[in-house]
Amino acid sequence: MSQSPDNFDPQQPDGNQQQQANISINQKAVQGNENRVVQGDNNRAVLGDNNIVNQGNNNTQNINFIINNNYYAETVTNASVKTIEQTKNTLENKVYDFNAEPEKAVRAPSKFKPSLRKYRFEYAEVVKPSGLFGFVTKPIINSHRKEAKYFVEDLGGGVELEMIAIPNGNFFMGSPEEKNTSSSESPRHLVSVNSFFIGKYPITQKQWKAVACLPQINHPLVVDCSKFKGDSYPVEQVSWEDAIEFCARLSQKTGRNYRLPSEAEWEYAARAGTTTLFHFGDMITPDLANYKYCENTKSSKEVFHNQTTPVDKFKFANVFGLYNMHGLVWEWCLDHWHNSYKRAPNDGNVWLNDKDSQFRVIRGGSWADTPENCRSASRKKARIGERGEYLGFRVVCDN
Repeated sequence: MSQSPDNFDPQQPDGNQQQQANISINQKAVQGNENRVVQGDNNRAVLGDNNIVNQGNNNTQNINFIINNNYYAETVTNASVKTIEQTKNTLENKVYDFNAEPEKAVRAPSKFKPSLRKYRFEYAEVVKPSGLFGFVTKPIINSHRKEAKYFVEDLGGGVELEMIAIPNGNFFMGSPEEKNTSSSESPRHLVSVNSFFIGKYPITQKQWKAVACLPQINHPLVVDCSKFKGDSYPVEQVSWEDAIEFCARLSQKTGRNYRLPSEAEWEYAARAGTTTLFHFGDMITPDLANYKYCENTKSSKEVFHNQTTPVDKFKFANVFGLYNMHGLVWEWCLDHWHNSYKRAPNDGNVWLNDKDSQFRVIRGGSWADTPENCRSASRKKARIGERGEYLGFRVVCDN
């Protein structure tokens, strides 16, 4: 039991008399949901939702109200001491369990189970043109509709973060060696991934600013750090350490476990069940992604942006409902860098070295990269303190 308040009078002429409470909240006692009375050896009355009345043998008491687990407590002094029968009579329209233990009191639902919504989106499949009579024609884009589940995280000030539900499954990670790709993308191997949530878009500057203004955990953050300005533009010029601090602050605010994706989770989410170079096929076009377009720009009507663009600029998502998995900004992963997939884990978890590494994995390519670097299997490394106008990230929330 907590210590008695300084103004509490321990002198009581009769153990059956009551001391009147001076309760500041609307002159009413606070009672939680599912309030229950427990009669134990020490005559203690326990009120649900962590509202606790402790009655000792000397009829002296402290009442510590913890209202709906809101991380604060109010000590009420000079509180009325009631018998078990009197307490039972004051609790109206409640269900009681006289055999329950105090530590088994009903608690509020966990915030780790968000309310899911549904949304419909379009994804694309690119068909290579035939090129009749030697004329080069634009790729054919076939669109399809699909539905995904997601939840919305309120970051405060009207800023929201949409998190897409990714189902568990298996996929082949990496590239076949016969395709003359980088040796870091092999050997191709089967990986099983558990379900998780991941950001619909890379973190935007508006979202970054909302979280960067929260109390520091381990590492200071620059609120306005991006080169290319715009609320709906992806945040860039953020290091791996910055991204880790962002996740820590977001986790503390929301009560959920936010983090960077593992490399396996990232590729699984990017491929969305496909085995092609990109999630929309073996070709990429400026209609579908922001990357370095290398064809003859004088004769082409396509625009090379030469910078980031708003995260909602492109119409088509992948089959999971994720946008900008190819190009725009490189995205940080949790994993240490490894030169190949030899001895890589096959369970989708983060792959770390025996000793700390200064290099982490980045995935997805950027606005400054050619199509080869924007493939689903493409992977590069960057120092944990590196910042560039091509480096961003998106977050994962454990299911």
